[in-house]
Order: sequence, then structure tokens, then C-alpha cells
Amino acid sequence: MAKVKKLGFTTKVLIGLVLGGVCGMVIGPQISCIGFIGTIFLRLLRVSVVPLIFCNIILAVAGMGDVKKLGRIGIKLIVIFMATTFIAATVGLVSALVINPGHGFVMTDIGEVAEQTAPTVSETILGFFGTNIIGSMAEGNMLHVISFAIISGIGIMFMKEEDQTKLLGGVGLISRYIMSFLRLVMKFTPIGVFCLIANTTGTYGADVIGPLGKFILTIYIGLAIHAFVVYGGLYAIGTRKNPFTFWKLIAPVWTTSFSTCSTAATMPVSMRTCEENLKLRKEVSDLTIPLGANMNMDGNGLWYGVVAIFVAEVVGIDMSISSMAVAILTGVLMTLGSPGIPGGIVVSTTIFLQTMGMPIEFVALLTGIFSIMDMGITTVNCVGSVVVAAVVSASEEKREKKLQNAVPKM
Repeated sequence: MAKVKKLGFTTKVLIGLVLGGVCGMVIGPQISCIGFIGTIFLRLLRVSVVPLIFCNIILAVAGMGDVKKLGRIGIKLIVIFMATTFIAATVGLVSALVINPGHGFVMTDIGEVAEQTAPTVSETILGFFGTNIIGSMAEGNMLHVISFAIISGIGIMFMKEEDQTKLLGGVGLISRYIMSFLRLVMKFTPIGVFCLIANTTGTYGADVIGPLGKFILTIYIGLAIHAFVVYGGLYAIGTRKNPFTFWKLIAPVWTTSFSTCSTAATMPVSMRTCEENLKLRKEVSDLTIPLGANMNMDGNGLWYGVVAIFVAEVVGIDMSISSMAVAILTGVLMTLGSPGIPGGIVVSTTIFLQTMGMPIEFVALLTGIFSIMDMGITTVNCVGSVVVAAVVSASEEKREKKLQNAVPKM
């Protein structure tokens, strides 16, 4: 008898994703009773984030053995992060100009939103540094953890070789333990994804496809263009590899991010995928994924571009080319200054509309439907970090080969 082919991990997760969506739509809000199972899965992923990121960044930075190399990779990351976020905000704005999500929308009575104050440059920079690393770890403040880990990695470079070996050996052991823990948790991904998606679709269902359906459609069209055209093109040019194969290899990343709506929960999955599926340089991926989770928010940038045109169309503001350019640049800056707290997009959008001179009352309206779009926005943010990691890794490999070829043969 012919052997029955076992379903692969990706196939199982996709089945869980589709079945969850169908069951949620059919059963409705009652299916929320299984939501706690998805929450358990989400918490098991999140509980590993701080120790994994802390250990892997230290290993990545110290493993470079050269501050110049760290600086070179860091500059590449920041340039690509900023460039793709700028493009994302532009894609969002252009998509909104074509679809016109605000045309025909009548403003109804909505709740008031308190005005917010934009953080200063000094406050934004100070936000990267904490005063108590144990407290920062307990609070899950990733900016504090990342900055401390990077500086620790640099400090280890200057220690005695014997001390370096002992310290990095211990850190590496903890990292391998966390990865083993994650492999166990990841076996339950199809179940976790099923429960999370079922709960989401059961809670919101088709109710969101109402007056704001055109706005939601605009966001998702923009996200699709950015993911497949911008990221696909960047990956193909930067790595000289097939982007379609790439999408298949990173399926755990986009299925996890779409179902959890959590960049933090997806980080361990992204790091594991970069290492095991894409075979990227570990020092690059272990640095890129955590930094990308805080700096590479293309989905958020696209959101601001769409919001600007939507609000302008509803209130009858005729935006000039210069005001559109300001909206794009402001959106990019807002992704950098977004508060790292649940609902941070609400505060950021309020500041964005204030800066643009638009009514902040729209925030209450948009916040009510943000959850349904957060799935796509989070997915683009997470996938973007993996794409950048692949491109920078390929760039470093190419540079290394050139240096090896440049060495004269004896």
C-alpha cells in the first residue's frame, strides 16, 4: 500500500488559519470560549522573548569581534528600515488617492479623544535607555533590553579571551535552551492559530464591513502591494533569489504574526525561521529581528498615509503635493516615536492628526476597527524585518567573498 504523505508544518498552520476563520464566521461570538487556548499559546511565545533577544544580541554583537563591523551592519539596517518605511507611507497615501476611502462617508457621533503631546527628540532618545535592566526585563521594555544587550556585547569584545569564552559559553547555553523550549511550543502552532483566528473572526465577523469597509480595503490593498511588490522586489534584488520560494520558507512568520497580531510574540519565530529555514548569518538575523521590531514598522507607516487621505476627504480638505509630502514624512517619524504600549497606535495617530492640523476626533472612530487591520499591519512589520535580515546577510556574504578573492594567493 502507498504511504500517506504526512502534512508539513506550514500546511498544518494554513489549515488551522483557514478553519479558524471559517468556524469564527459560522459560529460567531460564541466561539470566544476557546480564545483562552490561543492566549496561552501567545503567552508561551511571549515569555521567551526577553531572554532569547537578550542572549542572542549579546552573542551576535560579541561574535562580530569588531566594532567597525557592528557599525557597518547597523548603518545598513537603519538605511533600509527608513527607506522601506518611507515607501510604505507613500504606498498607503497613493492607494488612498486611487480608492478614495473617504468619499461618501458621513461623519457620525463619535467619542472624544484627549489631545496628546508628541515626544521631544531628547525624550525619544532617552526612551532607548533604562535605569534598571531587571525592571526593564520584567516590564518587557524591549528598547531597554536591546540597548543594554548591544552595549554588553561591545563590552565583552574588550574582555580577556578566557573570560569571553566562559561568559559567551553560558549565554549560548541559555540561548540554546530557549530555542529548545520554542521548538516544543511551535508544535502547537496550528492549534494556537486556529483558536486565535476563530476568536477574532467570531468577535468581529462581517460587522466591520460597513461604512468603513472601503477604508479597511484600502489598508489591505496597500499592505499587499508593499509586501509582494516592494518586499518581493527588494528580496529578489538584494539576494538574487526567488521571492516566491522565500514566502513559502517564511510561512511560520506570516501565519504567526497574522494570527497573534503581536510583533513580540513573532520575534522568536522569526529568529528561528531565519536560522533554520533561510540559513542566514546568525549575527545579522539576531540583530535585525529585535531592532526591526522597534524600528521597522512599515505597516504603521502605510496606515498613516491612508489615514491622512481618508480624513482629508471626509472633512473636505484639498491636500496639495507639499502637504502630502509632509504627511508621508510625519508618518515615517511617527513610526519611530510610537509608544511601545498596547494601543500605542491610538496615541500616535492622535499626534499625527494634530501635526497635520486635522480633527483628532477621527481617532475614536478608527480605533474601533483597528483590530481587524492590525493582523495585516503586524504581518507586514514582521515580514519586513525578515526581508531586511536576508538582504543584509546576503550583502555581508558578498563582501566577505570579495575580500577573500582580493587576498593574493601564495
